[in-house]
Amino acid sequence: MQNKIETMNNFQTALGDQVELKFYYSATRYTNRTLDQEIVSNMSPLDLHDVPDLDGFIITGSPVEKLDFPQVSYFDEINELIDLLDQLNIPQLYVCWGAMAALNRLYDIDKKILPHKAFGIFQNQILADTPLLENVSDNFPSPHARYAEMNHEQLNDEPSLQISAVSENGLLTLVESTEKHQTFLFSHLEYQRDSLDKEYHRELNSKKVIKPLPAINYYSLLDHQPTFAWQETQSQFYNNWLKTVTAHKLTTC
Repeated sequence: MQNKIETMNNFQTALGDQVELKFYYSATRYTNRTLDQEIVSNMSPLDLHDVPDLDGFIITGSPVEKLDFPQVSYFDEINELIDLLDQLNIPQLYVCWGAMAALNRLYDIDKKILPHKAFGIFQNQILADTPLLENVSDNFPSPHARYAEMNHEQLNDEPSLQISAVSENGLLTLVESTEKHQTFLFSHLEYQRDSLDKEYHRELNSKKVIKPLPAINYYSLLDHQPTFAWQETQSQFYNNWLKTVTAHKLTTC
């Protein structure tokens, strides 16, 4: 993600204090670069030897959606990690660009650039029963923030994948493997109340983004402050995912 510490804090909050988390950053991308001390103090360079000892793994988003996969500087490293996770078959949660990279690597699903950024709070329709959306109501609100989407036709043609939820504008929200412990989440349910606002202001201050627009359906009509409509969904989804991690751990002990 754009801000590593912010992303770390978002996931720590979404997953709760009772979960022991270990955070990694790309080892190959930062070989010859100096990182802030706060990052070094809270995160480690990715070491694939650690992965077999973990109960589950999350690969987050990254602001590289507009690049073809081989153009990403840590492309080989991320593919090695995805291959290892696939081999180990521990619970895997791939978020936003992480979901794009994994679907491409594991199932050869193509990525395409959207005509404009999907950015805001959207209602999401549940298309298939899944433990991950247990006690989550249909048409649940969640934040989307991305420039790319995966090929729906290819997803529907892959028998070992199911599209479990889509947004009101037809974009992917949740895709799952029906055979392995692989979850592909396109909504940023880990975002906290102010995350979309921070993202908007980052783009306002970036020379790379032309005329960014604020997130839709996000700011209160009363005081124009950010709302947190997805807070309950966030809590329920991540609790459900952690249950799958616990269940898998119990079956492998």
